[in-house]
Amino acid sequence: MATVDATNAQNTSESLVADTYSLTDNQLADSLEFIEEIGFGNWGSVWSCRSRIGSSRRKLAVKLVHRTAERTTAARVRSLWNEMKIVRTLKDDRHPAIIDFHSFVITPSYALITMEYLPRLVPVEVREPKAKLWFESLLGGIAHLHARGIVHNDIKPANILLSRNEQPVLVDFGFAEKYELLDGAESFSSLAYGTPEYLSPERARGYKHDTRKSDVWSLGVTFFEIITGRTPFEVDENEEFTSKEDLERYWTRTNSGEWVGTWKMSSGLERVLRKMLRPNVIERASAADSLRDAYFTLPHIEGPPSLLLWDPQAR
Repeated sequence: MATVDATNAQNTSESLVADTYSLTDNQLADSLEFIEEIGFGNWGSVWSCRSRIGSSRRKLAVKLVHRTAERTTAARVRSLWNEMKIVRTLKDDRHPAIIDFHSFVITPSYALITMEYLPRLVPVEVREPKAKLWFESLLGGIAHLHARGIVHNDIKPANILLSRNEQPVLVDFGFAEKYELLDGAESFSSLAYGTPEYLSPERARGYKHDTRKSDVWSLGVTFFEIITGRTPFEVDENEEFTSKEDLERYWTRTNSGEWVGTWKMSSGLERVLRKMLRPNVIERASAADSLRDAYFTLPHIEGPPSLLLWDPQAR
């Protein structure tokens, strides 16, 4: 992990937006004002912060790991660094639906990533005309990642935020992986992790699978939930996955491909989601395939411009 001593850099407004820095705890306190904790997990926490550098006082989000003597700390720091490395490869090749990381900072007490602050989670039970624009942009973002050998591995509504201009942005690359796609090599894995409701059947079983197709499945479940307020294989909103038997019952439902309950959406959107949620991986659409569906490509009389037409200053 190559780092830069930021002692001199802190005299400029760019000190925490460039790349990777090694700071003292006092230098970190001089650089960032921590406002409030906005997320947490076993891996660490996320904070809203303001830069103390320069006159802009711009708001940032910070994903932070507290460094302790516990053995798990080193693994958490490595995971955070891996997340930074993966997203960093997109630095000069960004997509509006993918989070923009600013810097990785390590101090004696903390390791952290600074990134753009996005004010709210994507809502659910959204009217389709608005949701369609989000879906198009997110599919474009996932296709962008997959074309560059990156898979997210944890797509769900909780990992999609909205900018002030309602641009959806995929965040939390803690489970992401990057593959070297040479001569048609596939991004296969046998690892099974993620949130049960969004796991593809093959991932839930731990079968060797194309992780890009698992991303598509998770995105399809996410789209369904944004429209309807629930996932397509959910029989009870209070359903829990606390035992092997619970997971087995849910897997049986997902592997059948049969949606449960009722839903309301256009025939075009249902067609797209059916292709994204095919249990047979070979038959399942890719993100790029989904974008080519007539649902997105045919002209529409009403509605604002596509979010794929991105103005980087508009966020």
